[in-house]
Amino acid sequence: MSVILFVDDDKNILDGLRRRLRSVRSGWELHFAHDAESALAKAAEMEPDVVVSDMRMPGTDGAELLTMMQEKHPHSARIILSGFAEEEAILRTVGPAHQYLAKPCDDQMLVETIENALDLRNLLTNPDLRALVGGIDALASPPITYTNLVKALENPLTSNEQLTAIVASDIALTAEILKLTNSAYFAVSQKITSVSQAIRMIGVDTLKALALFIGLFRSFDGPKPAVTRMMQLCKRSQQLGVVATLIAEQEKLPKEVISVMAAVGMLSHTGSLILYAYRANEMAEVIKRVETEDIPINVAERDQFGAAHPEIGAYLLGLWGFPSAMVQTVAYHHRPQDTRHTEMNALSAIYIAQHLAREVAIESRTGQAPESRIDLEYLERLGKADRLPVWREIAHVVEEKYREMDA
Repeated sequence: MSVILFVDDDKNILDGLRRRLRSVRSGWELHFAHDAESALAKAAEMEPDVVVSDMRMPGTDGAELLTMMQEKHPHSARIILSGFAEEEAILRTVGPAHQYLAKPCDDQMLVETIENALDLRNLLTNPDLRALVGGIDALASPPITYTNLVKALENPLTSNEQLTAIVASDIALTAEILKLTNSAYFAVSQKITSVSQAIRMIGVDTLKALALFIGLFRSFDGPKPAVTRMMQLCKRSQQLGVVATLIAEQEKLPKEVISVMAAVGMLSHTGSLILYAYRANEMAEVIKRVETEDIPINVAERDQFGAAHPEIGAYLLGLWGFPSAMVQTVAYHHRPQDTRHTEMNALSAIYIAQHLAREVAIESRTGQAPESRIDLEYLERLGKADRLPVWREIAHVVEEKYREMDA
């Protein structure tokens, strides 16, 4: 039985929810609270799976309530349901709220949002990791990203393209800005998956406000090796997105797929960023095994944590309300064979790109091509095994361009 807690100071709204939802989902155990204090008391008794709170309430408001829920019940999915849309209030919910729904919200959207949050528990079954991920408000960014962004925002002549380049080079910025722009507060009918489009939508002022209000682009002050790994990860993820985009273009995938590949490439390692930021010592052991035993990092992570970065990142992105197709792509980018598809898609492009990017990087560094880990039977299933040489050449070109930029 899934436990759902609704919080609103308007009795009529709670009565309406009670009446309508009980007939819609018999498998839900519904609880209702009229203020933050009673909500916290109820949560202490029955540990909710999902908390849905109004924003504007007398005394402790929704943002404050969800902040306390985040501390006391980090495993609970946290959703703001409100018609209160002033910018300052919205930004205060960016950390503690996983998703935002604007009033009036139809029952179908509310039910689907709650169901999606509940379904994520099957993706990440380890309760300790669920609590870790559920308690995260904003991901830490490498110091260089914060510095570059502040300098850019201080310059009135900075273009959208320059801001996009900074944001797109960082996993945390990509995740958080896409999270914010896809919230219901912006009243967008379609999901925003382009970083450039997201920045144009929120504007420079809101970008500045994000930095001021929640320290989104705060420096990571963990162990120096972890900082170095995180910076390398951001670069590799960006490169992965470029390779995947070019492969998608080469295979003439739909424009809507091509347009999201760069963002998916960055977000595919969201889980790695979480592990580096919050489990740095254990990740050091993971990296040691990867380097000494030459095993895939997701295998070493699963041995160490009971789960790997694909499902950890996908769990967070799912909580934040990213499109289900994007969440699935992140979750399965190391094992697309486990999904049911027989044609080339975004997941295929990311899977292929990550392997080829790794192989050509090793070859460029050592002069020897490593043994490929690409599943040829999977490519045969897609009818694309003969395209591997073309894709490998794309990866080589991208690797050379990145090396030129670093020179």
